[in-house]
Amino acid sequence: MHKISTPEQMLEYGAMLAKEHKILLLHGGLWAGKTLLTKGFAKGLWLNEHHVQSPTYAYLNIYDSKLLHIDMYRIKKYNELIEKWIIDQINEYEHIVIERPKFIDKLPVKNSTTITIEKISETERSVEIK
Repeated sequence: MHKISTPEQMLEYGAMLAKEHKILLLHGGLWAGKTLLTKGFAKGLWLNEHHVQSPTYAYLNIYDSKLLHIDMYRIKKYNELIEKWIIDQINEYEHIVIERPKFIDKLPVKNSTTITIEKISETERSVEIK
């Protein structure tokens, strides 16, 4: 369990994760810091973290053909992942971040790392890796 007290620490933590992990499954409520951690992950892959945005309404974002960033919040059925070509995209990328993952047992993500971010206060977060 890691305690994060500043946005800069969350960015640094995400960058550190990029050195050791390729696929992240992020759990956490609204404003927990999932997208901020993804910005750090992108930075760790030598991508411009300022381009990273929450894909909640777009379903997915792709950064420099190197990082696939998905948010499954609005996905209700597994078939939507097929109809929206999200499964095909998952098969194409080595580095993937999935916010609020669903249907994990059916996703083609091997060796993924599950991370839960809990908002403790306005500034503090607890990050747990499983």
